Amino acid sequence: MLLFSCICFIVVAEDPKVHLGKLKRFSLRELQVPTDSFSNKNILGRGRFGKVYKGSLVDGSLVAVKRLKEERTPGGEL
Repeated sequence: MLLFSCICFIVVAEDPKVHLGKLKRFSLRELQVPTDSFSNKNILGRGRFGKVYKGSLVDGSLVAVKRLKEERTPGGEL
């Protein structure tokens, strides 16, 4: 069983009402590298809002990254 030390996410739009506190913010590029560009071989699961990918950060931390679907694009992901 894999245990993940953190869950990462991509902030799509800046919203002044959302305060992330001490959470680390990742760029798309920072998440493409550990997930091998969101490769199908790294899919952990799928849900209504997108797929979840496994990855490993530079420091060795295992992560799960949910890539949200873009509602404006038919069946597309961000």
